[in-house]
Amino acid sequence: MKTMDLHSKLKYYKSQQRKKKPEKSTADNPALSALAEHFCGIIQNPSAPFLQIERRHPLAYAQELAAGGNPQIKLSFLSRNQLERPFPLSSVLFFDLETTGLAGGAGTYPFLFGFGWVENNSLVVRQFFLPDYGREYGLYHHLQEEFFPSFEILASYNGKSYDFPLLKNRFILNRLQPVFDRWPHLDLLHVVRRIWKDSFYACDLATIESNVLNHHRQNDIPGYYIPQAYFNFIRTGVIHDVIRIIEHNYRDIVSLAELLLTLDHIEQQPHTLTDPRARLNLARLAFEQQDETLLSRLSAGFRLKSPEYVTSRFWLSLLHKKNKKWTEAEAIWLELRERAEQRYVVLEELAKYQEHIRKDYNEALRITEQALYHLDILNELNGYGTNNLSDIKEEFEYRQQRLKRKLS
Repeated sequence: MKTMDLHSKLKYYKSQQRKKKPEKSTADNPALSALAEHFCGIIQNPSAPFLQIERRHPLAYAQELAAGGNPQIKLSFLSRNQLERPFPLSSVLFFDLETTGLAGGAGTYPFLFGFGWVENNSLVVRQFFLPDYGREYGLYHHLQEEFFPSFEILASYNGKSYDFPLLKNRFILNRLQPVFDRWPHLDLLHVVRRIWKDSFYACDLATIESNVLNHHRQNDIPGYYIPQAYFNFIRTGVIHDVIRIIEHNYRDIVSLAELLLTLDHIEQQPHTLTDPRARLNLARLAFEQQDETLLSRLSAGFRLKSPEYVTSRFWLSLLHKKNKKWTEAEAIWLELRERAEQRYVVLEELAKYQEHIRKDYNEALRITEQALYHLDILNELNGYGTNNLSDIKEEFEYRQQRLKRKLS
């Protein structure tokens, strides 16, 4: 056989490609058509079809925001300044994926793409469903060229760890540079954990829906079953479970939007949060960000002498100390010094204040010996119990010896 050069080989392969029968379009797939009819959707891109579904959901709080003009979202405090400035609600793209696996990785394939954005005080939810494998390029090209350019910020729930890397990798594998890779990405799970991590046994979206948004889903498909349900659809063409998956994804997008609006409300009126554990976490955020005014307001809302009140008041005293407001700091320390949960750290702060600021060594020594007296009583009752208290005792003993030397 005559050896062909490269040009002849390419010409030969092209001629063979033309002889191949064209692939059968799944636009005529009765299962996909049935899904389109059920959701009043549109089958796009007939050569490599995908289903597009669009619905609207009213957002009451968005209407309140819009009363003053273009709704703006403020999350600088709760996001720890990840989003320093207010941003238009209309610039946010909520997204959530349903995939063929829960672990991620190169073999995981997203088959349902849920997106949502706010328009005229309603949430527009647009979903794209891929009916089988190997036809995703048409959808990604559509998203890249016609859909994504309208937005500037991504919002997801645990999307930074799972959905975002997966979507980005699929774009790259299809030789598309994802435009959304340059956007700020607000993962609401991180914000939720900062507030409610001590309030609920978990911070998954279902828990937050039930306890924060007061939504309770009926006949929702379990997340762990979604991959198997999609495989069953490909094999059998039965659409019942796919309908449930699409509804599940739709509710996820709606909850994302409502959660963002709820967080915006908490950002602007944090004192309205009634759960004391969540409120204490807000106080911790205020302390970390050195917001003395907000921390004072939050502390004042706790039940007097409750553990949350005592802890938040002590944090406030440390901010007063940092700002050299010694009178205000001392007043809080004197208020809290008999509270068992903060006694030793408060007595330590009082002793340091008397020694280093007031230069009253006698008073500093008296406070130090008071702390040692309480520690000795605690030891007689049940032992120090932890190495922490032993370390505290050593520190007070060291301070006691130093003060005695200063007074001698």
